[in-house]
Amino acid sequence: HYYPQVGDLKAEGEECECAKFLDTLPEVKFWVRNIERRPSHSFWLPTSSDKFYPDFVCLLNDGRFLVVEFKGEHLWGNPDSEEKRDIGGLWEARSSGQCLFVMPKGKDLDAIKAKIGSEIESQGRRRSK
Repeated sequence: HYYPQVGDLKAEGEECECAKFLDTLPEVKFWVRNIERRPSHSFWLPTSSDKFYPDFVCLLNDGRFLVVEFKGEHLWGNPDSEEKRDIGGLWEARSSGQCLFVMPKGKDLDAIKAKIGSEIESQGRRRSK
């Protein structure tokens, strides 16, 4: 974690497991627990009705940013989650390869690893052309 103390994160539960998983990834240089409702200090994306504060923001060793919105499997398919995935995907697509967005479905934390790996492979193919 970038700061000496992790922000608003319970000591147990699925979000804590996600934070611990991020901490094990060799591609992650730093990560922070993004704090909600602090628009001048936290990362947010606009939604149709408000602001969306993803759960984690990571700086990768290669200089890119990875934003992770953890969503329990029971909430993953609801309209709010779908809108957040769409907005995160658009933000990623418009970043010229500098930003990644992922919303794992419940405990599918390998989706985070896959996102980083698939983007590294894509960059390699683009450079070799």
